[in-house]
Amino acid sequence: MPDRPVVYIMGNHEAYGGDIDRAVEKAKAAARNTNVHVLQSETVQIGGITFAGATLWTDFALCGDQRRAMAVAAEHMNDFRKIRTARYMERFRPYHAYARHLAARKFFEGEMRKPRSGKLVVVSHHAPHPGRALPLSDPTGHDEILAAAYRSDLRFLMSSAPDDGFGALRPADVWIYGHTHESEDTVIGQTRVVSNAKGYGPWLPKYRTWENPRFDPNLVIEI
Repeated sequence: MPDRPVVYIMGNHEAYGGDIDRAVEKAKAAARNTNVHVLQSETVQIGGITFAGATLWTDFALCGDQRRAMAVAAEHMNDFRKIRTARYMERFRPYHAYARHLAARKFFEGEMRKPRSGKLVVVSHHAPHPGRALPLSDPTGHDEILAAAYRSDLRFLMSSAPDDGFGALRPADVWIYGHTHESEDTVIGQTRVVSNAKGYGPWLPKYRTWENPRFDPNLVIEI
């Protein structure tokens, strides 16, 4: 529906061929005075619900060897060949992604520690839990290691925690993510975790539908 509010989170592909921060600026400019809310470590209130959004990236720690995971990602992923940073002056590298992950994680945790009367929905591009790609103590293939570039284990943000001087942690009611081209609707701790990612396609004439056969273009969830 063209009049419905939209929460838009930048993914990794949006910055291909350009500067990652400039891509956000362009998206925000294009969305100005529309019903689209482009969020990058920002919140918006819609219908009494707080939506907190950020790309997130990852900490590359899923497989237990962060240094190795970052090296494999740098060698094999287009993200680290096609994205620029520092106003186009530098190539975007895994350590840039890691720094952005830490900033986004701090932002999300800060929102969860704020007093609130309504519900909180977190929206990220990258996945916030290991999923089926469980941490591997000694991954052998590139595909296994690259799981650390798609996912981080942030399950500690999905259960309540006492006040440690920064406010008690009250998890998000819902965490929505994409990136992994999968469908998921589960509960982790106290947070409902949802993904309804289309994946690639359709690319006619060869691919007549989207990559994820479980993608539901009419999915509605109640918050």
